[in-house]
Amino acid sequence: MRIATLAAFATLALAVPAQADCLGDIKDVLNRSMASGPYAMSIDSPELKMTSNVVPPDGFHSTIETGGVKQEMIVLDGKAGSNMAGQGWTAMPEAVAAQITATVLDVAAMNDQIKAPECLGNQNVDGRDLKAFKYEMSMMGVDSTNQLFVDPATGLPAIIETKATIGGQTNETKAVYRYDPAITISPPAL
Repeated sequence: MRIATLAAFATLALAVPAQADCLGDIKDVLNRSMASGPYAMSIDSPELKMTSNVVPPDGFHSTIETGGVKQEMIVLDGKAGSNMAGQGWTAMPEAVAAQITATVLDVAAMNDQIKAPECLGNQNVDGRDLKAFKYEMSMMGVDSTNQLFVDPATGLPAIIETKATIGGQTNETKAVYRYDPAITISPPAL
């Protein structure tokens, strides 16, 4: 599950500009996504089903199903709770909340890990014309290759396809993003 979860978060031009410009463009998109307000992200693959609501800068509510096991996590205001397989909410250590926040919500840390950026121009994905970028990243022992597809009207991520490898095992995910100011996160019932 850790592989798929990290891969999920791992898981972000009309012309092909210089690589330095691509890196700046990718970082700009990722930074803008965290300043855009609440959003939802979903992944639906044979290995992983995940829905996440994110309210930057420090709110996260995710439901993950992998291997027939469902887990729900909420991180809010530096505190975290988990509900494993419907057994009820339990508090998670503050260190875990900090690690989840760093992995999911710390764009600066993600930006520092971006390598081999490429601008791929416009591409049609799922019937939408989107700006495409490709980059590699290594975070928390997970190496990934990512394709970031950006809505040209908003400059925000629309889709991120990730191919991640950890311990010799490769996993592919496709995360679809939706931005909605009505998304909120409530603390878990601990």
